[in-house]
Amino acid sequence: MDEAMASVPAQETDNGFGAPAGSARKAALPAEWTRLLAGLSVAFQPIVQMRTGRCHGMEALLRGLERSPFASPNDLLDAACMQGLLAEVECALHAKAVAAFRTLDHWPNAKLFLNIDARVVGVAGSPWLAPVALAPFALDGGAPDPRLTISLEISERRELRPDHSIEQAIDRYRQAGIGVALDDFGVGFAGLRLLYESKPDYLKIDRYFIDGIDQDTRKRAIAHALVGYAHALGILIIAEGVETEKEFYTCRDLGCDFAQGYLIARPSLDLRAVPERYGIVEELNRRDRRKPNEASLRLSEVIERQPPLAVNSPKTELLEYFRGDNSPSIAPIVDRQQRPLGLIRERDLKRFVYSRFGSELLRNKGLGDTLLDLVVKSPVCDISTPLDQVIEAFSAEEASDGIIIIEGGEYAGFLSSGALIRLVHERNLAMAADQNPLTRLPGNAAIVRHIERALQEQDRRHVLAYLDFDNFKPFNDRFGFRQGDRAILMFSERLKAWASGNGGFAGHIGGDDFFVALSGTEDEDALARVADLVARFRSDAESLYDPEAREAGCFEGKDRYGAVRRFPLLSASGVAVVIAPGPHRLTPDAINTAIAGHKAIAKESPDKLCTVRLPTLYPLPCVAGEG
Repeated sequence: MDEAMASVPAQETDNGFGAPAGSARKAALPAEWTRLLAGLSVAFQPIVQMRTGRCHGMEALLRGLERSPFASPNDLLDAACMQGLLAEVECALHAKAVAAFRTLDHWPNAKLFLNIDARVVGVAGSPWLAPVALAPFALDGGAPDPRLTISLEISERRELRPDHSIEQAIDRYRQAGIGVALDDFGVGFAGLRLLYESKPDYLKIDRYFIDGIDQDTRKRAIAHALVGYAHALGILIIAEGVETEKEFYTCRDLGCDFAQGYLIARPSLDLRAVPERYGIVEELNRRDRRKPNEASLRLSEVIERQPPLAVNSPKTELLEYFRGDNSPSIAPIVDRQQRPLGLIRERDLKRFVYSRFGSELLRNKGLGDTLLDLVVKSPVCDISTPLDQVIEAFSAEEASDGIIIIEGGEYAGFLSSGALIRLVHERNLAMAADQNPLTRLPGNAAIVRHIERALQEQDRRHVLAYLDFDNFKPFNDRFGFRQGDRAILMFSERLKAWASGNGGFAGHIGGDDFFVALSGTEDEDALARVADLVARFRSDAESLYDPEAREAGCFEGKDRYGAVRRFPLLSASGVAVVIAPGPHRLTPDAINTAIAGHKAIAKESPDKLCTVRLPTLYPLPCVAGEG
């Protein structure tokens, strides 16, 4: 993404954060810089809620550099930095962006996202230590404009120096009502350090991880982990650079809250108004005919539709919220756009309520009348988040009070710790009833549900593979059931690691019959991973034999007719069914029929794998590398 702009000329007066006069430099720019910046323009690109299409915000982007000596925004900022004018140039660009934003119709309905160079954040004396109470953010009278909501995007493409007071600076932004987003996350210098120190409101997953995410299991695994970690900390996720419908669906299903990219809208210099919604997103959600997630339905039934408090509510209203015998123990706090900021806990107010002058202190407007200082972060989960991810978020220390549930990025309700414990208990009972008792892998019912979901997702490619052992009965008869169970457990552990590492699914049909699946991955890649799984078990199984058998490469046992003969060492073989994207009428029975008809071919194949492509039902020749 282009570097954008952002903000305000600082003044040599009290900076609005209690800092002494003169702690911010006067942002006076040389004439040549003033002329240069005057010739640049501001474009806006929307950030949109993935499940509703509602416009959440606009990112300001720098345009017109072709008329300047600089090839890119980075070059411009580097030049300003070399002249010691980086903060002043940022402030002038931000002022330009704010002015352009305020010319749009309906601008108060959206946030303004402004990029800020990481080299400015936390630098002592920077004008950006005191942004919000100053001119471009303020009304004519000098007071902050309550209609203007801003989030600063800190890019991690710049290396942060160890002496930067990131956390302190960002706390000052937040006290002024400014949100924080980490931009380009995952491709720069700071990474997890910046995530830890900044405690952001938003995390923008870089375009590198979004590009082709529907076909790349490793990118999906990384995005899935980021979403889970961020939501556990109460951070919302923005997917950057969404350009295809498949990328949109994948990011949405992984739990991303917002999307930004060419699929929705390109940056525009000619924008006249902030749209309320984007029809392309509404249409994509309408066209998605997959069944609602069962966990989503269950969450919608158990969450408490507890009314939130606006962060700008007077503290007296907070006291009224907790008044009464049946009042809740927590108050969800939201901003003007109904985005959750966290919780205020009744127990945290006891030091005020039960102290001699506590109530008077809370009511004293001279000490500030905002609720922000009392807010604590809470885990956040979308109402469609799979129950496993909800439980993962609940395991975080911050989730002891419960979890805030959002829908379309907005507050929807609160999931108390008691309700979640009940859900966990129900889930564990259901899983125990559906697990194979030996391997603890999902059993037949879960496998059928997975196949049904895969067949519903007709916009994605799926590989569904049936795997079983070769010559398992002679092995079991010769070495005993305990050794047979060892072989099954060995393979099941390999399957679990495989599914976890590839973002796939593994199940245990029963006995020596197993099932694995990969979705959204190119044929060659998926089939190679299944073939590798089969090959690794052949090597693993050698540990089950004595040295003589390993040396001979076979063992003696009885066949089904009771005759003693030699059998190869234990191995696995499988039938991999590839389902191409596009409309079809396939059923789980059709998958089972295709598998049953090709098991014998797989066992005779050199690499023990046979590939069947549906819905054509014409198998490819079983050749090395593909069965």
